[in-house]
Amino acid sequence: MENHKLYKKIAYWYYKLGLTQDEIAKRLSLTRQKVNQIINSLIELGVVSIVINGYEDHDAFLENYLEETYQLKQAIVVNAYEEEDEERIFKGVTEAAARHLERIIQKKSIIGVSWGIALTSAIGQMRTKRRPECKVVQMIGAQDTSEAAMRTDEIARLLADKLDCPSYMLYAPVIVDNPETKTALLNEKYIQRIFDYIRSCDIAIVGIGELTEGATICKRGLLSIEDIHALRGQGFCADICFNAVSPNGSGENSCISDRVIGADLNILRKIPNVVAIVAGMEKKDAVEGALRSGCIDTLIIDARIVEYIYKKNTEKKT
Repeated sequence: MENHKLYKKIAYWYYKLGLTQDEIAKRLSLTRQKVNQIINSLIELGVVSIVINGYEDHDAFLENYLEETYQLKQAIVVNAYEEEDEERIFKGVTEAAARHLERIIQKKSIIGVSWGIALTSAIGQMRTKRRPECKVVQMIGAQDTSEAAMRTDEIARLLADKLDCPSYMLYAPVIVDNPETKTALLNEKYIQRIFDYIRSCDIAIVGIGELTEGATICKRGLLSIEDIHALRGQGFCADICFNAVSPNGSGENSCISDRVIGADLNILRKIPNVVAIVAGMEKKDAVEGALRSGCIDTLIIDARIVEYIYKKNTEKKT
């Protein structure tokens, strides 16, 4: 019943918030006819009687808060905890992400992938679904690590295997020592072709990272402690696809931007549906900056982070 929560959300939007069927269809990338079909089936399915049955009002409130505040197409808030069991929370978020990705990937989708532990776990939990006309594209350069779960090329292959479709690799380091090296690599015809695929993506799957010494990006040696301190000194707090992002969502003029090879923020903003998957309170400050960047369209997230953001912003107004 992976569609059951989606049906409840449609009921909430339609009956509680008064959205039109066209507005709901646009948010979910569905046809109006499909939305009409779902709405007409809600009573028969037991989702709607006089009230919306079984939908957590608090989750619905938090999802609507994110969607309205940050102009998201969709937010999926996962309230999967009782005693803050981190493993259970992580599993709840990544399972929800897996089911969502299964639903939105269509027959001819071009899907870009970034990297991250939650992203990799979500793709790993997806059920095999033959989509031979799809394409999977590696959106950032390779990472020098032996951990398959942290390597973008392995993540791209994993998703391509799930979909039984081809994958296209960005054969270049994610970060180089000198800007001149980046310029030379970007002039290679093969790499230019991969960037053409990246720009053609209709879905991108990304994580959101924090810029701290304890962050995966630093612990795995992809950025040095000196790089982290320099970025923090410039006011940056988060990364999306290795792009540094500030609390106000800006990603301009970071000290690593002229050395990173991958989809930049301007490319991400033009992709129709960028899906971000986030779990863990250590990312709470990074998430808000990422949301303000204008890159994220769909957010699948740990409820505790949303509660933190809502409380923080509410307190600012009082």
